Amino acid sequence: MPDTSAGRTVTITRAQDTGQIIARGGDGPAHGILERTFFLREAHGTTWHRLSPTIKPEEEPHVTRLAVERLQGAGYGVVADAEFASPLLGFQYVTTGRSIANLAVRVREASSAAEASDLLEEVTAAHDGILAFLDQMLHALADVYDRLGGPADRHSAARMRYLAAHRLGTISADLLHTRAELADRSAQPSRSGPAGPVPAPPAAPAPTASGRIR
Repeated sequence: MPDTSAGRTVTITRAQDTGQIIARGGDGPAHGILERTFFLREAHGTTWHRLSPTIKPEEEPHVTRLAVERLQGAGYGVVADAEFASPLLGFQYVTTGRSIANLAVRVREASSAAEASDLLEEVTAAHDGILAFLDQMLHALADVYDRLGGPADRHSAARMRYLAAHRLGTISADLLHTRAELADRSAQPSRSGPAGPVPAPPAAPAPTASGRIR
């Protein structure tokens, strides 16, 4: 049964003056569901959402009913205009953000430095880790701005690439160091990572004037 307590109820209606479809109410997870169903967040005094203008008018009822079903599937009470109402419960899926949140819980509950280090591999993996995919997303956004070609778009594209190289790159380097440091804490002293430069071998004995080696 849907929970209609404070923060667990969402109202979705079509504004009579503008024709926009507006969603109000709900808590953070409800907002996440709306934003994954083509609603855009607005925060002017209070937080509310409007259906994205990328949705064609003939598709608006279908997309809005999908949002209603997803909210109801997650246990929220939904008050909606008749054209958006649905008796169905949407499929509860694990979002990418929720997967990362679950990983954060596992890291927080790690019982050892070794376990925390092993869990960080999902974040720092070079080809398919979380940070690698975030880097790809920033470069993909830069490509979008390049194609748009507006007066300010070149600057926005450069900003996305700057964030990837200098902000995300710094985070990646720090977490790589953190993972190695945690791993080295759990290793045997003879197997831990390099603590400093390898000492140079002793110099060869110098020959005397007679040719003998001292």
